[in-house]
Amino acid sequence: MARRVFISFRFSDGEAYKNQLTDLFDTSTEIINCSEDEDRSKMSEDTIQKYLYSKLRTTSVTVILITPQAVNHKKDSYGYYDDWMYDEIRYSLEDRENNRCNGLIAVYTKEAMPLLMTTTIHKCNICNKEQTVSNILNVDNLFRKNMMNIKKKYKTNPCDGIFDSEKDSYCSLVAWEEFVKNYGHYIDNAAEKREHINMFDLKKHLPCI
Repeated sequence: MARRVFISFRFSDGEAYKNQLTDLFDTSTEIINCSEDEDRSKMSEDTIQKYLYSKLRTTSVTVILITPQAVNHKKDSYGYYDDWMYDEIRYSLEDRENNRCNGLIAVYTKEAMPLLMTTTIHKCNICNKEQTVSNILNVDNLFRKNMMNIKKKYKTNPCDGIFDSEKDSYCSLVAWEEFVKNYGHYIDNAAEKREHINMFDLKKHLPCI
């Protein structure tokens, strides 16, 4: 059965990537794209919420496009989140009537990579082996709070401080190039974790200020 997917993106620098995904999904018999197609700039907050709920209600996976301007959520002058992407991720994680929490995938572009991660040498105090690992920065984004959040008893990688990139995070972080080559695999993986949501400590919103 085809997966119904919502794409969350920053219009200012992510529209071209979103359009590429739309074209890619439109050629697939496995994916149905249910992303936004309306200008929300003049909508009220209540109308936007109802509009997003209507879009997300029929989907099971949300793909979050992480471009440089989407790495951190936007805030207003009072320190409150004022960001459509934050709302889209937050609503994707909600359990509502006739709609369960979506699976999540964060797909980062090459330009966003240095803003998201660094490479370090990690020595495990369990196996005593050294290995090169990606260190995910603590950016101000709800997707980041849902990474490496597997409950300890379900953790796949036995090494201390090392997490399996696909299994140990509710929201997997995937490079754009890898995602477009094998998007069906990553979407299926996110949908599968949705069926085992009790294995993860989900963060459904961020504190303001």
